[in-house]
Amino acid sequence: MNYSRWHMMLITVLSFSLFATSTASAATTTNAKKYKWAKPAVEFMASHGVMQSYEEEADRLNQTVSKAELTQMIHTLFKEFRVEPDKKIEIPGVPEESTYYSIFRDVYGSIPSNPSGMIAAADQINYNGETFTYQPSKSLSRWDLLIALNALFPDVRYSLNEMDTKEIITKVNSFRDIPKRTFSSFETYDKWKFAYQPLAPELGIIQEKKQNVYLGSDLDGVKTYAMLGFSKAGIMKPDAKGNFYPNQKVTLAETAVILQRIYNFYGGKGYKHQPTKDELIPRELNREYVYRNSSHGSLISDNVALVSTDNISTAYLAISATEPVDLKVIVNGESITYSYEQLSVLDAPIMIAFDGADYAEVYPILRRTGKPIVDQGEIEGNEFFEKLDLFFYFSGKWTDFSVFNTLWEDESYEEFEQ
Repeated sequence: MNYSRWHMMLITVLSFSLFATSTASAATTTNAKKYKWAKPAVEFMASHGVMQSYEEEADRLNQTVSKAELTQMIHTLFKEFRVEPDKKIEIPGVPEESTYYSIFRDVYGSIPSNPSGMIAAADQINYNGETFTYQPSKSLSRWDLLIALNALFPDVRYSLNEMDTKEIITKVNSFRDIPKRTFSSFETYDKWKFAYQPLAPELGIIQEKKQNVYLGSDLDGVKTYAMLGFSKAGIMKPDAKGNFYPNQKVTLAETAVILQRIYNFYGGKGYKHQPTKDELIPRELNREYVYRNSSHGSLISDNVALVSTDNISTAYLAISATEPVDLKVIVNGESITYSYEQLSVLDAPIMIAFDGADYAEVYPILRRTGKPIVDQGEIEGNEFFEKLDLFFYFSGKWTDFSVFNTLWEDESYEEFEQ
């Protein structure tokens, strides 16, 4: 039988089409078997209009997830992430004319403490310059996903019990593939390329000679509490060998499972964030936390929120400075001013009763001007604070602060990875 050239081409095309269809069908079948563990989550997502059925999604389950895709999934599943339709929010990297602007505005514009809080879920972050950018097309790693979800769902990390630094670092050491870098001083930490960078899956720890160990910065605290909080809640955790795989690209299957776990974390009724006591504290106050059985101290140049932890009812307070500074203390709206003469007796600190409040507002007043030290600092510059040398001592128990330097010395911790 003789076939024309066109007839032969048609047979070739049909054969290739059948081969491609067969190959695609085989891939779909393979994915359906490989990602069977994600089937309940995918079906859950389908029931909420986030995804299609498991059979229809099977060939996509091994694909990576972009920031835009994650945002769309969160926007559809958690309808509480909404802002007023006419509200304009600047989102660096996502201009108003962008296809993604409305969902990015709703989701990231709803982050607690917005707008300054919006930096916490961005895809490029420079905390030193206070700049950030969102990248809708960025393929997300497991670490990227953790940091973004930690910013959007703060209740997960708030579910952790209070821990001291030693306990925190002991727990994060169980994450075997998250590097921990130990520095001998804050100055050396400050020069580290990953200092103040939440998107870097590494932790900075400072161990100064004869001093308690502490995390390099608040952002290292953000990372540790994200790791521990999401792990404890069973949302994102290391495997049996302690590996978290922070740089591994997250798949659609994994993302579906994680988002369903978050939904269940909130009781299966969607996300409803209740402001924490920390979020109710005025943002202009620098937070200092009072613990029941420990004493602390720091140089201060701001107004302070003295925050009660462990449900303590009283705090003990003293100060030292090179010239008289009085303190105006406000608890539950009631104000009392303590003189420098009262405050500077380090072996007889004043007692502040919280009276059921979560925090006390503390405003240092420079006596020679009658102005808050923050105002005087704006007039005289940073040299003013250096000369003032205002040191703030506080504790949840009665303490003789005249021997403060010996109180917080402790043995070095040897378990940190170099």
